[in-house]
Amino acid sequence: IALDGEHFPKGAFEFASFINTQNEILLAGVFLSPVDYSRLMAYTGAGEGMAIMPEWLMKNDDEAIINKNIQLFEDACIAEGLHYRVHKDNDLMALSSLVEETRFADILLVSSELFFKNVGASQPNYYLEEVLKRSECPVMLVPENFKEPQQVVLSYDSGESATFAIKQFAYLFPELGKKETILVSMSDGIAEDLPEYEMITELLTHHYPDLKIENLPGKGKQQ
Repeated sequence: IALDGEHFPKGAFEFASFINTQNEILLAGVFLSPVDYSRLMAYTGAGEGMAIMPEWLMKNDDEAIINKNIQLFEDACIAEGLHYRVHKDNDLMALSSLVEETRFADILLVSSELFFKNVGASQPNYYLEEVLKRSECPVMLVPENFKEPQQVVLSYDSGESATFAIKQFAYLFPELGKKETILVSMSDGIAEDLPEYEMITELLTHHYPDLKIENLPGKGKQQ
């Protein structure tokens, strides 16, 4: 789970806690500097950079900000009975550090609303886009008002990437297998006309016994 600066991703943490109630997990909190200094230095000159730097950066408050967030994380994990680790990556290259962490993770949980909000409130901002492009594990974006999922929706276009993603989701979250599951596809015909219909349904009914297939009219790759 990624925690940048003083932002605590409440929704992502609640999702991790929800999964942990059904299958014990190890939650690694990756604590990042409030800004990626490498990007700041690359895109601003020395004089300009000093002019636009926020007050907390001028005072070099990174350490205090991150330590406060670590304490919040540890207290929350203990309260929820979560096994956890703290990875403090507050160096100059926040994004590179996070990408390296993903190489050794099953999945990365990120707030879809708060990730590096202090340097780009509109989401997805540059930092979120970069993580989605460069991450070496699946990324789950979780809203802050997290609610337990009641349904799983899978998108299928008969391609290799879609099939791989569907399998990875099933392997990562077997806890969601009993939820109502809808396989959404787009084609000109009926669901039974989908390419590899028998094979994809054979795969999915094993993981998702309550499976429904919804075929939306239209040419999927052109919509």
